[in-house]
This record gives sequence, C-alpha cells and structure tokens, in this order.
Amino acid sequence: MTEVAQGKALAALVNLILVLADNKYLLGRRLSQWCPGGPSLESSVAAAALAQEELGHARALYPLLEEMPVTEAPVPLQRGNERARRYAVSFLDEPLPTWPHVVAALALIDPALTVMFNALRECAFDDLRKRAARIPGEEAFHRKYADGRVRDLARTDGGRAELQARVDELLPEMLCWFGPDGERGVEELKAEGFLALDSAGLRAAYVEDIGPVLGAAGIELHADDLPWDRWNQLQRRIA
Repeated sequence: MTEVAQGKALAALVNLILVLADNKYLLGRRLSQWCPGGPSLESSVAAAALAQEELGHARALYPLLEEMPVTEAPVPLQRGNERARRYAVSFLDEPLPTWPHVVAALALIDPALTVMFNALRECAFDDLRKRAARIPGEEAFHRKYADGRVRDLARTDGGRAELQARVDELLPEMLCWFGPDGERGVEELKAEGFLALDSAGLRAAYVEDIGPVLGAAGIELHADDLPWDRWNQLQRRIA
C-alpha cells in the first residue's frame, strides 16, 4: 500500500472496500436464496452461477481490509456470522421476495458496483487495483443476463409495472450510494489517486450505463428528489 493511504484518505479507503465487499456478499446471498425457486430451471441455474461469482468477489475483497494500517480490521460478513452493522444498501437487508426484486437488484445494484470498480482501475493501492481490473470483466455475463431479464419482464404490462415499482423503490438509494456532490471522503480518494471520478462523475456514469436498457424496456428513471435526509454516509445506505 502507498504511503498516501496512511494519511487522510485511509478512513475513506477502508470504508469503500468494506462497502464494496458487503454489497457483493449480500447480493450473492440474496441470489443464492433463489437457486431453488427461480421462475424457470434456467433462472435457478443462473442464480446459482451469479451468486457464486458475487460471493467470490466478496471473498477477494475482504482480505484487503487486513492490509490496512488500522487498529482492528472490520469483520467480514459470512454465513452464520452476519454482523448487525452492514455496509450495504438496505434493499439487500432481507431476502428478495419476488422475481422482479431480483431483476431490479441485478439491473441496478450490480452496475453501480461495476461503475465503482471501473473508477478504481488506476487505484494507487496495488491489490485493490488488480481486483478492480478483473471484476468488471467477470461481470459481463451478469450484465447480459440482467438485461435479458429486464426485457422478459417488460414484455407484459404486468411484468413491466412490477419492475417499474421495484426500480422506483431502489433507484433513489443507488443514486445516493455514490454520495452527495463534493462529499469529503470521495474527494479525498480522488485527490490521493485512489478513485478516478468524484461523486457527480460516478453518478453520471451510472445513469448513462443503466438508462438505455431500462428505457428501451419502457422503464422510467424517477429520481428528482433524493432522500439525503435519510442517507447514512458511513454505511452507504438509506436509514
């Protein structure tokens, strides 16, 4: 790790790694819970494959916390020992109750994580940079699968309405996830060479990424008034 990470950007870097790992872990867990209950055999098999990769990414990220010069590294989430304080979006707190919830998670949460990893490709922390360079490529199948499921749901009025409701529920939290414009921790990470984009740049890249597929499926993105009053900056989630 570079010396700069031991300065003012250290706390922000530790928090970012924990946030990425927790979201990966919980997304993997929620997908794994659909392995026996997908709407088709293909969906169940795909959920298993996706879950395995998400959990694998989490397992690759958590050890980075042990490399940080902190008094006590955060404890990784793991089955049977899932700490109460989670650094992941609230949408993943509980098992996803319907298939449109799963599709919304794949269509909105996974791309947000990929945007962040892309912004870490030139990260000054070598081990994080190596992981950030690898993970987006492994997400290609996730994205292709998610886009297909969005189109599947949107083929009927009922399916499109269900997905629209889930997008309306989740999108504000995901737009907040990148932090308010000018957020101190993100600015410090960018200034110290860990992150390529600031909060506004990350959010713009995210909307540009998810907008075309959702728009083509007739799903509108409504997020004019973000719930910053309920935003937990440390845990990156809506309270």
